[in-house]
Amino acid sequence: MGNWHLAGPFLRLCLTQPKRVLKGLFHFTMEEDCRDHVIKTYGLAKGLPTIDIRDIAPDLDDTITKYTYLDGTSRVTDFALLRALAKRFPNGRYIEFGSWRGESLANVSPLMKEVIAMSFGAAEMKSIGAPDAAVRAAHLYSRNLPNIRIIEHNTQTYDFSALKGTCDMIFVDADHQYPGVTIDTRNAFTLLKDDKSIIVWHDYGLGYEKPNWQVFRGILDGAPSDEHRKRIYHVSNTLCAVYLPEAVKASYPEVGWPTKTFSVRITADKN
Repeated sequence: MGNWHLAGPFLRLCLTQPKRVLKGLFHFTMEEDCRDHVIKTYGLAKGLPTIDIRDIAPDLDDTITKYTYLDGTSRVTDFALLRALAKRFPNGRYIEFGSWRGESLANVSPLMKEVIAMSFGAAEMKSIGAPDAAVRAAHLYSRNLPNIRIIEHNTQTYDFSALKGTCDMIFVDADHQYPGVTIDTRNAFTLLKDDKSIIVWHDYGLGYEKPNWQVFRGILDGAPSDEHRKRIYHVSNTLCAVYLPEAVKASYPEVGWPTKTFSVRITADKN
């Protein structure tokens, strides 16, 4: 049996909620267009080659704090990756595009000399329809960090001149649509301090094993050259892509086959 039984509900939605239908069709069209572009331009039909997270953090045994298990935050393994990479730069500068509540900043801050948070201020959040609770939650876990600098601005329009060539590690987690990711990626590459510096992009994956094609295209189109693109990888068991300075072993693991298991200890503290 096909899906003809959905024709009636679909037509009713077109009549009763046309904006939602058009939004869904627009998103689908953008995803497919970005997918086709990535395949035709870069030949990466299976996504980025994958690095095993154990090759970045071979002795992974860490504690993640200030974790909310709410929408809009990263996965536990994403934070573990950020912390593993941050340990390379104990005297370094970290900048985050799109920080919101500040969970990742709270986890990275103790490992680096300086952290910079860049995200919308309250007025900009309200202008895009953010609910009051989301506005109140801005910088909730990061505002009191002793080594933080908060910049309330749109990452796509900010003048980065003063920060160019000064950052050891950049975490790109702001707009997740293709045009915004492209702009953020271009800016991120200008901030790299030296040949040891790192970029991490969140939401490269829609899941742990499936690319988010809009973000993926934005990363590739925003990178300065093919030489830079060759150093961009997906990190296993995370939603992240990384730009790394060192030569690494990468592959396309079998989808759905586990190559490792994790142990998780969980406690809950009231705010």
